[in-house]
Amino acid sequence: MLALPSIVLGGTILLFAGMVLLVAKEQQAGERKLLRRVRGWLDQRCEQLIGLIRQLIKTIVISFVYVVHQVRHAMAAAIAPRPRKRALRGKLQFERTDNHLSSMHDHKSDTALSAAQKKKLRNKKLEERF
Repeated sequence: MLALPSIVLGGTILLFAGMVLLVAKEQQAGERKLLRRVRGWLDQRCEQLIGLIRQLIKTIVISFVYVVHQVRHAMAAAIAPRPRKRALRGKLQFERTDNHLSSMHDHKSDTALSAAQKKKLRNKKLEERF
């Protein structure tokens, strides 16, 4: 019973030592010596997986920051709500005051010429000119 686990353990240790030796030799040479295509393909897949994991982590972090922001905003609104601004109804209306400008405006509108009078005056001025 004990022989099988010890054989598996011994085989695992030999395989691990062989891999460490192989990696050390490859690093000294600066290139891969065993299963180049397969290991290159595995490297590409690992890089893609790492890229996906980084995107996932970035998305989770951004979501967490957004949730914290929303919670802070809700707490601030609950503690000290901002006063609402009253919506302006239509145009701005100014208070009418009795002053010199308003009296001039009233006089101008009271003494304004009609369209026929303006036309007659224009023709008269043109005749005087020529």
